[in-house]
Amino acid sequence: MPLDVRIEQMTVHHISAVMAIDEQGYGDPWSATTWYKEMGDPDRLHLVAITDTELGGDNRADNGEGERVVGHAGLLYLAGMAHVSNVAVDPEYQHQGVATRLLIELLDRTRAHGSSAVTLEARAANKRAHRLYSRLGFQPLGITPDYYTKPSEDALVMSIRYLDEPEVAERIDRVRAALK
Repeated sequence: MPLDVRIEQMTVHHISAVMAIDEQGYGDPWSATTWYKEMGDPDRLHLVAITDTELGGDNRADNGEGERVVGHAGLLYLAGMAHVSNVAVDPEYQHQGVATRLLIELLDRTRAHGSSAVTLEARAANKRAHRLYSRLGFQPLGITPDYYTKPSEDALVMSIRYLDEPEVAERIDRVRAALK
């Protein structure tokens, strides 16, 4: 059953929670300095998934309301396109639709921004991510050798070339409906 989450734009108040998620197994997490720069860049969009479930731990959003950040995703807007820079979900909340919801919101906002194509990379061995991206309409483009560090691994490059096509919107809407 999908976890009930609220997706909202990331703010500096979420940085420590996002970093805690990334430190739980996402290789080479960004520093606080990098996150602050990301927050100040108008060509970047970062979203967080928040649940009301209060379970403690290090990755609770610093908002004083007992809410917990359980995932995040971000992208960079480029000339007419966008590039997904990261998607991460707290291991405790994986396989509950959080990454799917984050990606759907990123794609919706990308389309509203006027970008017609989206690219991303995924670890070559991360077959679960490949399946998720494929369900949303991403197609494999090729392999980038040794793209990732800690540990070193190739990346599968994927894209949606025509985000504004009706078939793509219908596919995303079907995935969205399946989450309800």
